[in-house]
Amino acid sequence: MGRLSASKLCLAMLAIASTTAASVAVAASPVYGEPPAATVDGVVMPAWLERSGKRQPVYPGMVLQERDRIETGVNARILLTLPEGSKIKLGESAQLGFDALVAKREGEQGNVFLKSALSVVTGAFRFTTSVVTKSRSRREVDIRLSTVTAGIRGTDLWGKQGGAKEIVCLLEGKIEVSRDPVAGQNTAPVVLDQPLQFYIAPKDQPTLPIGRVPDAQLEQWAAETDIARDAGGASVDGRWKVSFDAQTTFADAMALYEDLRNQGYAAQFRPEKKAGKRIYLVQLTNLSSEGDARALANKLGRDGNAMPSVSR
Repeated sequence: MGRLSASKLCLAMLAIASTTAASVAVAASPVYGEPPAATVDGVVMPAWLERSGKRQPVYPGMVLQERDRIETGVNARILLTLPEGSKIKLGESAQLGFDALVAKREGEQGNVFLKSALSVVTGAFRFTTSVVTKSRSRREVDIRLSTVTAGIRGTDLWGKQGGAKEIVCLLEGKIEVSRDPVAGQNTAPVVLDQPLQFYIAPKDQPTLPIGRVPDAQLEQWAAETDIARDAGGASVDGRWKVSFDAQTTFADAMALYEDLRNQGYAAQFRPEKKAGKRIYLVQLTNLSSEGDARALANKLGRDGNAMPSVSR
């Protein structure tokens, strides 16, 4: 094969640099004394990050910043860890914005105080705080839906901005829920302090009375945000990968790489030599299990691509 043109070589170098970003983000350590960064623990693609007007696919280990916007596609999921250890699960076709994300260490033990404002434009989410995290950290988190805001100080809740209605369900702890004014209704803040209480605000209609969610409904809601086993999930410690035909030309490999990334799949590209011949690898890595890798391979194959292989 002849030499690559300068423009193609530049494209290849940019592709290689972008695909190493995940490993750099995972390996990078925060400055001593700073709270840990908000990060992506797991993702079922397609999913995108929008930052400063630029859009890129989400990958495990990605570090999040204030003003970032996260978006998931059909059947996608994201698992995030906030600076003080709380978790956020995001369901399919959802959009989450980090309007504010400030963390600082407190006291001799170095506990973390988090002050954050999150906006859920659409979709389902779950916010959870472990017992250990509760004891070691403080948080003031406001989650804003279209017209409803939930103030969190350390708890477990599920919510959804579905267009026709907004839902907030308390799973554990205590939250204060408020709503923008609705004609003819008192929309004063309401405190939820009993497990499985839920608040529903239909669009342009009065808020429904506080109720208790049935177990069957709770299971259905939880499934909307959980990353299911063997569903194509990727994680920081995932060891499986999906690879496309390495015998393709540079132009075809680059086109596939760019197409996958535009679709919300964190594809990686790198040239190698095999038996003295230059080949080009397009892969998706960090898949959590063989089942996850095969599920992703089958999905990409059905989407009109050549069926990729699965390996560890």
